[in-house]
Amino acid sequence: RPPLIADYWAVKSMVKLYSEKKISGGKDHKSTRDACVNDFAELLGLKEDGEWPLQTDKLIHKNQFFGYGAEIEDWVGMDPLSFRLSPRLQGVIESMQALQSTSNERRMGWLMQQKAETMREANAAGMIENTEQWKERWG
Repeated sequence: RPPLIADYWAVKSMVKLYSEKKISGGKDHKSTRDACVNDFAELLGLKEDGEWPLQTDKLIHKNQFFGYGAEIEDWVGMDPLSFRLSPRLQGVIESMQALQSTSNERRMGWLMQQKAETMREANAAGMIENTEQWKERWG
């Protein structure tokens, strides 16, 4: 099922990280995956009795960059200064607002830059399988 809580740009900027115990690497992959999703849902308060329970919904995909998920995020209507306690979130909101008025080509360039930066960080931490950094970390 498609993720209904993330914008399309976030879905397309994912980086595959190494895990010692691969979720899809064995005959019990479905139960392992389900347990992993369940643990994250519990920790993030997304279970039925949690603070932000998830529910099924219809996928909306209005354009190639924004307008993806169960509810379309109103980036323009957000006040970045109301998120002072989270400088990272404040920066994301400011970036999303700036990207609203740019071309799709510029948006995709921004997305590729973000993904490359994420991959550099993951690589430096030894989380990209079969790289030199990974070999140093995991032997």
